[in-house]
Amino acid sequence: MAYQGGGGHDLGHDPSTALYHDSPGNTVTCRTGAHNICMVSDFFYPNMGGVESHIYQLSQCLIERGHKVIVVTHAYGTRKGVRYLTKGLKVYYLPLRVMYNQSTATTLFHSLPLLRVRLLGALEHKDVRNVLVQGHIFLNTSLTEAFCMAIVEAASCGLQVVSTRVGGIPEVLPDNLIILCEPSVKSLCEGLEKAISQLKSGALPAPEKIHNIVKTFYTWRNVAERTEKVYNRVAGETVLSMDKRLERLISRCGPVTGYIFALLAVFNFLFLTFLRWMTPDSYIDVAIDATGPKGAWTHQYPYSRKRGKNNEMPQTR
Repeated sequence: MAYQGGGGHDLGHDPSTALYHDSPGNTVTCRTGAHNICMVSDFFYPNMGGVESHIYQLSQCLIERGHKVIVVTHAYGTRKGVRYLTKGLKVYYLPLRVMYNQSTATTLFHSLPLLRVRLLGALEHKDVRNVLVQGHIFLNTSLTEAFCMAIVEAASCGLQVVSTRVGGIPEVLPDNLIILCEPSVKSLCEGLEKAISQLKSGALPAPEKIHNIVKTFYTWRNVAERTEKVYNRVAGETVLSMDKRLERLISRCGPVTGYIFALLAVFNFLFLTFLRWMTPDSYIDVAIDATGPKGAWTHQYPYSRKRGKNNEMPQTR
């Protein structure tokens, strides 16, 4: 499988990329400037959902492109400690107390004002399409969202999406496939009235046309490539010293709040320094480079028929 980069340029001809084979007949391109990436979320496998799937699939594609990725989440029942998933994805299941609906205290604190309404109850994933195609308009009233897989599924089924303008939702669908509203009753009503008016006038595209448009938007390798660009941009930024960070907090957050945030930042720094003293880096099991051009799982060790055994494996770091 040859991977084609954005803009129609073959990444294999880019001097900042490299080619390697992660399996027979499978050629993958990756950036030579690899990143060490940590995905932190309360929601991960074995729990099922959009966030869980997004983190897993994105991590797999980033590993495929030569980056080192680990996932940090809370323990799920007896699933505690460290687990390795496909392509050497290292997952830390920390023994954190779950407060509600697989959320730890930090996540739950931000979700306290939210109300959840169940209309149809829990649906099997195989039944979602059959429910969605019965409608014409999909209303999403989320107050917080990272990506919102539901609106992509709804648009893929040909529905006109009306959604609150929160989190990453404005970046998910183009303007002609979504009506964005402020998170208020008045704004949502206006958005619904606009969608109903367009539906009655026949101004909405046919469901088949919407589906054909949406299905070209997202592939996990495309998402990984775009995410990689963000990491590259962040990695190129200057890392501020502690005193510069404190000055920025004080200057940008106000004379009172700024000093409070600066004090908390100092406490966090001292606490992390204490933890590093208690558990030095040398005590920590470093995640291996499982895949990528130097990945431990991508080396091909020739088999010697004459000797009847595998040749000695070369030393790897």
